[in-house]
Formats: sequence, C-alpha cells, structure tokens
Amino acid sequence: MDRRTLLKIMGGIAALPALGKAIKGAGIKATKVAGKVLPKVQGMPEWFTPLVNKIMKEGTDISPKATRVEDIIKVKKLEVPAPDGKSNDIITMTEYPDGRIDIEANVYGGAFDSPFSLEYRPPRSDINLDTGAEIKSPGDFTVVEQRPRPESGNPGKIEIDYESMSVDDTISNLERLEGIGTGKRIHPRRVEQRTGARKFVEDNPYEDVVNRYPDPEVDYDQMYDQMKDEWLLYD
Repeated sequence: MDRRTLLKIMGGIAALPALGKAIKGAGIKATKVAGKVLPKVQGMPEWFTPLVNKIMKEGTDISPKATRVEDIIKVKKLEVPAPDGKSNDIITMTEYPDGRIDIEANVYGGAFDSPFSLEYRPPRSDINLDTGAEIKSPGDFTVVEQRPRPESGNPGKIEIDYESMSVDDTISNLERLEGIGTGKRIHPRRVEQRTGARKFVEDNPYEDVVNRYPDPEVDYDQMYDQMKDEWLLYD
C-alpha cells in the first residue's frame, strides 16, 4: 500500500461521524496534555501530576523483578541537587497496578528532619459480588510525615511517629516538590509560612498534640510535665 492510498483510507475513516469525532478528540488531548493524566481526587494539589510526569521522564528505573503480573510495580528514583549544593534530594516514586502512586521525598525540610511521602489513591469502581451493586470509591490524597501524638497505651506522654495529613496541615517542605515538578519559582511567602509552621511544631510538640487531639480523657498538663525533661534531652 502506497502513501496516497493510506491517506485516502484514513480520510474515509475520519469522515465517519463516530470515529471522526473520536480521532479528533484524541488529537486535541494529545496536544494539550503531555505525559500521564491523573484523575483528580480530593486534597490533590495541581502540581502533583507535573511532579509524577517529571519523575517518569527523568527518573532512573529501579523497579524490582516480578514473576507474577499482579506483583509488578514500577519504581523510579529522581536525584536533584539540593539547595545547599553539597548533596542531592532523592525522590522515589512507586506505581502500583491498581493506579496507586506513592512518592517518598528525602529532601531538606521534612518534618523532624525525616523523609515524608505523598500517597495518591485514584477513584475506582467495584462490584458487590453478593448484590451486584456498584461500589464507588472517590479516591484520596494524603501526605505522610512525622508528627507528635499521644503515646500508644500511655496518653500522658508524646511519641513521634508517621501520620497522614492533608496538604494544608502538612509541615514538611511540599514547596520543594512543587518547584521540582513544575519548574516554577515558589512565592517566598508560601515557603516562609510552611517553614514557620514546621519550626513551631518541632519546638512545641505539646501544642501540636493539643491542637490535633482535643481528647478530654488525655491529661495534657501531666503530659507536659512528663515530657519537658525528655524533650530537652531529645533536642
């Protein structure tokens, strides 16, 4: 088949109402969006999709080998020079077959000097095998970072552990990831606000616990008295 014949055939297919609209629609999407397009979920910032696409494009593939299809995951690692110019920020992204995406950020500005992660859960639809009814899940987006909380089994004390937070409540340096993903300069005021919140929580873990765990059964005064010396030792 020569080129002219092929073009005639394609032109005839495009002239069909349904197929013509589908081809034209696909062309428009391809020109407007580059890379993966993630369904929007509650709490997901606009810069998350550009970050995912950047890691996909520039990251190094470190995916583990798998023998079963259901065990296949894609893992990519992106290293970016840190602001201090002496080290690299390391961002690792894991994609699961069901559409879940986890991004671990080992960058400067993590809460309590620890890595933090972004967890994306896409919308999904399942079928109840007993009733045949459709079960819809809207998906969600959370940030997992180190935060103080009442110690398990001993609410009079504080422990530091990973907890799921919303983007607005997070104290870790999300602006660093946003800048890496979009390539745009982040307004200094936003950076200062996040940095200030992080410093406050790290310096005043007791206050953070009181704000996030308004539990009348917790003796916060006792907690404060018990943790003062320990926290000074921790510092």
